[in-house]
Amino acid sequence: MIGTLYAACIARLGLSQALAAELHKVSLQSVKNWCSGRSEPPAGVWDDLRALEANVIDLSEELREAWDDGERDGPLYEQAVQSHAGLMALADLALTLDEAPPKLLH
Repeated sequence: MIGTLYAACIARLGLSQALAAELHKVSLQSVKNWCSGRSEPPAGVWDDLRALEANVIDLSEELREAWDDGERDGPLYEQAVQSHAGLMALADLALTLDEAPPKLLH
């Protein structure tokens, strides 16, 4: 069960608690406290999550445009697998295609 809005947000973004701690530059215990509701995340945390979400959306749109233009592999896809946001964008592409996703996703 996801117990807090913060926990739901990091789950939606595909972040483990450890990755969330890295993103926010805080201890893992801080993230655990936010997820459990023992403490509230500070305002800046929401900015971090919004920025990651925006990055995923931008990358997803870029990947979709490349796919629609016939670019089915290459540097854009290779670069995407190098970051969490890129992998999330590739996942979005794979889940919205009416055909098999790029081989690098298998």
